[in-house]
Amino acid sequence: MEQTLGIWAAASQVELIAALARTLGVRVVAAGAPVRAQGPGVADAFGASYAADLHDLLADDRAGCVLLACLDGEASRSSGLPRAIVRAAAEGRAIATLAPIPLPTADGAEDWYTPADGRVPAEAIRFGPLLRRAPAAQEAAEVLEAFGDVRSALIAGHRGGEAPAAGAQLVDALDVLVAYMGEPERVDAAHLAVGRPTRTGRQAPALDALHGDVTAHYRFADGKAAVVAISDQAGGWSRRATLLGPAGRLDLGDGGHRWVDASGRLVDGTERRDRGDAALAEVDALADFLSPILQGRATPPLDAETLGPLVSATLLSTRTGQAESPATIRAMA
Repeated sequence: MEQTLGIWAAASQVELIAALARTLGVRVVAAGAPVRAQGPGVADAFGASYAADLHDLLADDRAGCVLLACLDGEASRSSGLPRAIVRAAAEGRAIATLAPIPLPTADGAEDWYTPADGRVPAEAIRFGPLLRRAPAAQEAAEVLEAFGDVRSALIAGHRGGEAPAAGAQLVDALDVLVAYMGEPERVDAAHLAVGRPTRTGRQAPALDALHGDVTAHYRFADGKAAVVAISDQAGGWSRRATLLGPAGRLDLGDGGHRWVDASGRLVDGTERRDRGDAALAEVDALADFLSPILQGRATPPLDAETLGPLVSATLLSTRTGQAESPATIRAMA
């Protein structure tokens, strides 16, 4: 049976989505774009029907799966999108997004976590790709357990393109941070927007519209620390976590893992297929995320309750220029 896809994407993402559709063997039947003027061109590129808005796309029963590749602030607006997603899911369509929806404690999040027609909208949509759920990380699960305590970490992600992607990269990196180190006590972060820095007191964009570079330092109550550095203006595709602990250093990325002890001896390592091209590596990561969704296999939802206060604290710190506490934000919510 042919698998079909509806897409909501920026014009700059057409080549990527086309490569993804070929890899997955799916046909794009409907398409639109957050920038209305780009929508017809995006649809024509796939020979698909034009969806003038997200509600039209989600209501199109020809699409077995709807992929939201770019939201550009739409998820945080009061547009009825959460309820439309619930309706589409009830009608049998799978919903996946490459752009994060608002997390608990964020502005515009209430409608996503309030039941609509008997279902919580945030639970009807899957966000990805997440490094921690990628094949390389799953294959390294026993190694990560054997590696043991992590005292510090550097988590970095780089990609290129005109569509906002820094918010997705931030959520991906913090998902890794929380999984391997727990929740930090404080965060001190900076956001460099495209072409100019975010000044103290100036609000950073909504998470799904975040664009540019984000650098953040996370401190833990027991003295541990981690640095996250992500950018959607760095070209290509790369994401890697470097974990340090008594057992040495463990590097984890889409290409595999490498564990080196304190003396420099290789303890364990794997290397997945080297695509030799960052664009192809990104397609592989997206295909690994979307394939089980297309096949109707259950995939775990994002740990929004834990990540919400941490993401909010990070974005707040970029605005205030001061260290912020996830626990304080959770208590105020």
